[in-house]
Amino acid sequence: MKKLGLFVLVLVIAGATELSANDYVIFVHGRSGSNHCGTGTSDVNNYWGSAKNISTSLTRYYVGYDGTSDPRSWGSCRAQSNLYSVLEARCTGSNWCKLICHSAGCYATEYFLDKSSKSYNIDWVMASSSAAGGSELANLAFWESNSMVDALKTGNARGSYNHNDTKGVGIWALAGYKGVWYDSWYLPGEDDGAVSFHSTCGSSSTGSYNVCNMAKYSYHYIWSGSTNNNNNYSSSKQGYYRTHVGDNSSSINDATRLEWNDCRSYGWGCN
Repeated sequence: MKKLGLFVLVLVIAGATELSANDYVIFVHGRSGSNHCGTGTSDVNNYWGSAKNISTSLTRYYVGYDGTSDPRSWGSCRAQSNLYSVLEARCTGSNWCKLICHSAGCYATEYFLDKSSKSYNIDWVMASSSAAGGSELANLAFWESNSMVDALKTGNARGSYNHNDTKGVGIWALAGYKGVWYDSWYLPGEDDGAVSFHSTCGSSSTGSYNVCNMAKYSYHYIWSGSTNNNNNYSSSKQGYYRTHVGDNSSSINDATRLEWNDCRSYGWGCN
């Protein structure tokens, strides 16, 4: 009877441990003229719009910060501090996370992974129009000057951390190439109106690329696109005919939402 009681106790403890384990989806936003400060389940100031309405059974958390600040900075309402708070609370122990980042949010995420002294339980990062490689528009002072824009200069973005050190976390790129002429004039190769393929595809160097098949940093991959043509994925470009901003049917974040939904419906690991 004592052995049976001990066995039952072990099962109860194991079951309690299993029940306490949780998975989460973490959203990390990009450049913005607004302050989205927060680390909870609310999309402060609605950065993500309808793009956050993914089909999921998981709780969503939002890393929000001052969208004009340097994504590498720490402090009140800063990207690194709030990213640390969310990952520490949600992506350690028996808990695991999937990250969805957009634009400079991918810059902030990759910077954090490299500089962190520990590894977190992150399955992968879905990088929507990543600005981790910087933008020529920042180089040319195309946008209103602030700390974010200065950080987005290609030299700063590429030179401030080791892009190959993701602590083994895969960065899966969704790159857009529906640019607009007045922005695309200054951006090399294919672009989405804000960043070029060399940044969004995880290229290990700046350059003019029309396809996302260039040499990449370690652990950087291309999200290959589903069979759903409504997502506007081009296998020849390895990217999406989508723009950088917005949450409507022409934006890269809308494609990201649809790709997540397809991933879940196909049983590919998007819970």
